[in-house]
Amino acid sequence: MECPTQDAAAIGPSIFAQIDSLWAEAGAAPEYRDAMRLALSPGQPAKSASHPARNGPPFIALPSLCCEAAGGERRHAGDVAAAWGLLYTAAHLLDGVEDGDITDEPGICWRPGPTINVSTGLITCAALALGKLHCSMEGHVAAAVISDFHRTVLRMCAGQHADLTVREPALEACWQIAQAKSGSFFALACRAGARLADDDAARLDLFGEFGCQLGVLIQIGDDLSGIVPAAEERSDLAAGQRWTLPMAYAMSVMPASDREQLRQCLKAATTDVSAEA
Repeated sequence: MECPTQDAAAIGPSIFAQIDSLWAEAGAAPEYRDAMRLALSPGQPAKSASHPARNGPPFIALPSLCCEAAGGERRHAGDVAAAWGLLYTAAHLLDGVEDGDITDEPGICWRPGPTINVSTGLITCAALALGKLHCSMEGHVAAAVISDFHRTVLRMCAGQHADLTVREPALEACWQIAQAKSGSFFALACRAGARLADDDAARLDLFGEFGCQLGVLIQIGDDLSGIVPAAEERSDLAAGQRWTLPMAYAMSVMPASDREQLRQCLKAATTDVSAEA
């Protein structure tokens, strides 16, 4: 496997330009395009169609880098990277709505209603980007990549469903949820990018495994940040939300007496938050 020769930071703006062209071709209203731009790059001005510093969501270059690592040209993965980045952002926004974590961003009020509507637009744009694959590559490759996207999104939704409905999952269940929610999506980015340059199943599995491990690590970091959030944010545990990996791990290794003490602390913290609300 050869290492990519280009800095990932140089790839994001070109992918974002492809996304913006999708909106223009679809005739999306300017105000709605601004909202989608802001969702993709929070905190950056949404006035220009191609701000030079705009890189899009984190890791958006991952499919392009994996395509190059597999022996292809990163430009061939532009539509795949655009679709993946759009879905990444939509999933992040919807997760925030489901967890009750929506906050105001500069320039637009991210209330649940507008957030869901922007997410729907991003998902639709991802489908438009995937539809362009039939014009840029062989039909069987495009069909395989598109099918991989759809199947992966279903796995992600199943993982999110488990995360939303099981309040105190065991540690093994938490690992499975992390792999379904985040691991499978990052595996898709690496596997789909590499698929544009290589059809060797064993090599593609290796790209997918790398992406899965990366996604799980990112999910662990996200869960840890929810335990000890920034000063202006509330802790997942204090807010009475479901167990995540750190909590499930603690409950799996602590003595019974300590587990009960932790439960009492969580109960007290949740009661205090409810009283303040």
